[in-house]
Amino acid sequence: MTINRAQVEQILVRRCGAYMAAAGLDSELYDGTNKDLNDPIGYAVRMCDGTVSDYTTIANADLLTVASTDYDKLLDIAELRLLDSIASNLDDVDLVVGQRSEKLNQLALNLQAIMERKANRVEKSYGIGAPIVGTGAIVLDFADHNEALPT
Repeated sequence: MTINRAQVEQILVRRCGAYMAAAGLDSELYDGTNKDLNDPIGYAVRMCDGTVSDYTTIANADLLTVASTDYDKLLDIAELRLLDSIASNLDDVDLVVGQRSEKLNQLALNLQAIMERKANRVEKSYGIGAPIVGTGAIVLDFADHNEALPT
């Protein structure tokens, strides 16, 4: 069985649709043409040793370059990348005016916890070391190499 772009989109929208909508991303289109899902799907294809012919428009043919045994990996990595894109678009902050207080960043904080859990799951399930979410830093592990660490 092969997986197509519309199926991947449908699963991603089902997993992340509410957050996508809150971030202003298209959370209703999953017919294989959702532009907001090109980057997460393309990234996941490449992380599964597949290839894409156009980084900006992922096609069904690109998904054919991923082994069927890697479909769960593809979906989980695409979801993690999508969550990161969503986080980049959630820019609401808490607001306090006099006695009125609005906690507008609660969605972003909740999303942060979800991203951390997903990153841990991806790392444990597929052996893919994820960057530390939320710090802006990527941790490189040279322990398996005989190279000296840069100074």
